[in-house]
Amino acid sequence: MDYETLSTGRGGHLHAKLWVGVDSPQGVLILIHGLGDHSGRFAELAASLSNRWAVLAMDLPGHGDSPGKPGRMPRFANLLQDIALASRAMTDRFGSLPQVILGHSMGGNLAISYVLRRKEIDADSVQPAGLVLVAPMLMPPRPMPRPWIFAAWLTGHVFPFLRFGPGVDADQLTSDPDELRAIKEDPKLHSQIPMHLATQLVAQGRWALDQARQIEWPTLILYGQDDALIDQAACENLAIRIGDSACLATFPDTKHAVFHDRTKAAVIKRLDVWLETNFAECAI
Repeated sequence: MDYETLSTGRGGHLHAKLWVGVDSPQGVLILIHGLGDHSGRFAELAASLSNRWAVLAMDLPGHGDSPGKPGRMPRFANLLQDIALASRAMTDRFGSLPQVILGHSMGGNLAISYVLRRKEIDADSVQPAGLVLVAPMLMPPRPMPRPWIFAAWLTGHVFPFLRFGPGVDADQLTSDPDELRAIKEDPKLHSQIPMHLATQLVAQGRWALDQARQIEWPTLILYGQDDALIDQAACENLAIRIGDSACLATFPDTKHAVFHDRTKAAVIKRLDVWLETNFAECAI
């Protein structure tokens, strides 16, 4: 499926792809990818939803076709500003259509932080109609005590561009051999992250869990039961804290890259059903 190329983010420097398959979409899905990922890897997801939804995916700084060195990313708050500007652009394009923010992995952390902090970032921002967190990196697989989180936050400020080691093993992302091969052969993928951002993700993930009761709009949380890269208990805890507006769905035999594993058809179907259930009446 063809897409439109856009420029967005602070200064209009970030590369984005917009898929629109119908003249009157029900809403706009704004997709925030994870560490080392890029917008081009979500074309299949966009095509699956494009009969009802417009899908925007942007490359974060230092990712995909956006400028910046891999592993050197701006401050956490600046990334939230990039999301706010992408949301503004979709309002300019599609008016009052509902916007759903979808974040995968690191993008899930950014997505929930954005919807909770959006008024700090942009006082005139559009309130999202829904939130989708896909294998969100809220806390590391081995949760850190709160004093450690604070110490890590301080360390991240002292050594803002000290990168972590060799990165994620691709075998932890998917068990699909074709997808695994595509990941290993994709020159745009990387697994580098500055310590400052990594520690901010931990601190912001803890903060988001503490503030989760403020989320009143429909929220879908998805993850694979074989995902060793996230704290699955944090996802369950988040759903409990949000309450009745949250829906938690897990998938057996599924690793971290849920849209690129053997069960991806079931994952996309679950997302599609959730969107239809919550937003079918929004069609124009």
